[in-house]
Amino acid sequence: MDFTLVGLWHEMGFTARAVVVVLIVMSLYSLGIAGERLLTFMRGRKLSRLYIQALSPLVEEPGRLREAVGLDKGYGGSPVAAVIGAGLTEYARSLDRPSAGAGSSFDVAEVVNRAMERTKERELATLRRGMSVLATVASSAPFVGLFGTVGGIITAFQKLADPTKGGGGIGTVSAGIAEALITTAVGLGVAILAVWFYNYFTARIDDLTIDIDETASELVDTILRGEAG
Repeated sequence: MDFTLVGLWHEMGFTARAVVVVLIVMSLYSLGIAGERLLTFMRGRKLSRLYIQALSPLVEEPGRLREAVGLDKGYGGSPVAAVIGAGLTEYARSLDRPSAGAGSSFDVAEVVNRAMERTKERELATLRRGMSVLATVASSAPFVGLFGTVGGIITAFQKLADPTKGGGGIGTVSAGIAEALITTAVGLGVAILAVWFYNYFTARIDDLTIDIDETASELVDTILRGEAG
């Protein structure tokens, strides 16, 4: 009996081979999503920090908030820039309306806040793209592997009961048992990777959400203080 990966593959039945192929496809798909998301989050985090650094002096100093309008155009891919940029654009529109009088800071801040909330939901939905796939792989891969395990056990018992295959000896069922263990191990491995990536990206989304909320809150506070000029 050859217990190398190639040898076990040749000993596997059709069901076990199909299960391993499905698990490999699930693994490659989840890894592809994880790689794309990783690059997206790294780029978004870096650009968001740069945008916040550029925006801070314009928000903190009285009368300079208008200068921040359009600043987000140079930070494409930053969730923070997209959300705050939408708020600043709405802020500029509100001030340009004839109805925007001297005592309308609260109304302007409310309009700006709603614009940022809408954009925030869109950005978070974009950041969560592919997360459902990782969650599905993480939850279903062990069961797919278990399905292969059941097939391996069935093969083992079939060989045990077949006199032409040396029924009765432990050597005749070892291939089926090994087959069952391999599919289980592959399923668990795929699930573990998917869970790790899912938890990592969830934490990164939470970090970006905090950055968005803090920056948006500072912008609204500046508008309410009437220091926009």
